[in-house]
Amino acid sequence: MIIGSVRSNAAFSSGRLDAKYHCSPGVLAKERMLTLAAAGVKMRLLAGDGGLGRVGATSRTRRVYAAEGEESMPYLRPYDVFDYLPQSVDQLSKRGGVALKDLIPEVGTILQTCSGRNLGPLVCVDEYISQFVVSDDMLRLHISDETDRLYALTFLSTSTGQALLTRNKTGNVIDHLSADDLAATQVPFFEPNLVKNIADEMGKAIKIRERARLRLQQLIREFTESLPPLPSSRPRREGWTLQASSIGTRFDAAFHDPLVDQIRSNLIALGGKRVRDVASTSMLNRYKRYYVDEGHGRPIMSGRHLLQMKPVNLRYISARSLDFKEYELGVGTLVFGARGRAEGRISLPAIITEDRSNWLASHNVMRICPNTNVSSGWLYLCFSTMHVQLQVKSSAFGSVVDVVDPVSLNEVVLPPENKKKGSEAYECWTNFAEANRLEKEVIDRLDKLLLGYL
Repeated sequence: MIIGSVRSNAAFSSGRLDAKYHCSPGVLAKERMLTLAAAGVKMRLLAGDGGLGRVGATSRTRRVYAAEGEESMPYLRPYDVFDYLPQSVDQLSKRGGVALKDLIPEVGTILQTCSGRNLGPLVCVDEYISQFVVSDDMLRLHISDETDRLYALTFLSTSTGQALLTRNKTGNVIDHLSADDLAATQVPFFEPNLVKNIADEMGKAIKIRERARLRLQQLIREFTESLPPLPSSRPRREGWTLQASSIGTRFDAAFHDPLVDQIRSNLIALGGKRVRDVASTSMLNRYKRYYVDEGHGRPIMSGRHLLQMKPVNLRYISARSLDFKEYELGVGTLVFGARGRAEGRISLPAIITEDRSNWLASHNVMRICPNTNVSSGWLYLCFSTMHVQLQVKSSAFGSVVDVVDPVSLNEVVLPPENKKKGSEAYECWTNFAEANRLEKEVIDRLDKLLLGYL
């Protein structure tokens, strides 16, 4: 049962007495804002006259994807920006007639999702994200004062802020948020010391995450550069030959690509080992889903959630669905989505740290548990290289959805172990967890303060 209080004048002014309307998150959030204003809390608009900043809505632009070898820039889709380490799946052509530099967000810009069924999440651009072209399907909120910006970001991330953002969404098929709606959102400002303290804590979380991202990016680059260069591949239109006796049980061309075979040979010559020699791999069985509200079950992640610092539309599952112990992830487990599109995000890795060790993951998730004295940070660096990614993707099979299975994964050849870089990579992931903790604490703190006014 949802219970909420409403002032009599608010009920009469709306002309509505039905509980469904007055107990909706958006209406409750608006009532909370009116109560705050009545208590003397200062309100400021996000943008516009007297507002904190301005909303720069980018107009719809034509995207021209780059051909292989063409001069290009890395492109992030809207929800890619919520990943721990956002990675470009596509490259946009610099000769496509679009000013791509205009789509590169400045550090400090708040990116707000403005369409989709999971409308609402937002993120502050750091030095790492500013390396990419970001989709025009995101609103840009520019607030020059750092304290105001970080405080506004925290408020918009609370349940009250999220409810206000989605209250006026429109769209017959896909939900939309307009630039005017974002600009008209009011932000309650409490006493200056509290505002500064909240902004400082949010800023600290963002800075920890930024440093971890930049260092992890550098580690992946250095680790990759220590390996033999990827063999040059012949144009696929020229094809290749293969003896019938070598085909075995696989008839798909990608599995027998000579480029992948050459990568394996090079890594073996370098002293590399197969996955089965350093870790155990597994994918669990399907289960009947009984989803419940937060607080009545455990969070269960999909392959996409594994990569996100704040999982979007995270679901919670009841104990009657599955054995929690069996589906728990555990500290140090390397995971990736093993079902999807081989040319997309399938096989992109993540490390499970203490903050998510008792979370669950679906049957679509591959789990790689390192053997004793094997670094999960090193495994992460391995799976972040194209040398390993090409092997994993070539092993995927399926008529509709591509699937990577443990048997094929066990035969993937990994680069030689580098414990030092592996240890540094794992430290970056623990810093991600620390940033998440600080961010959640400050958002929850402001959320409780706001909820106390209703």
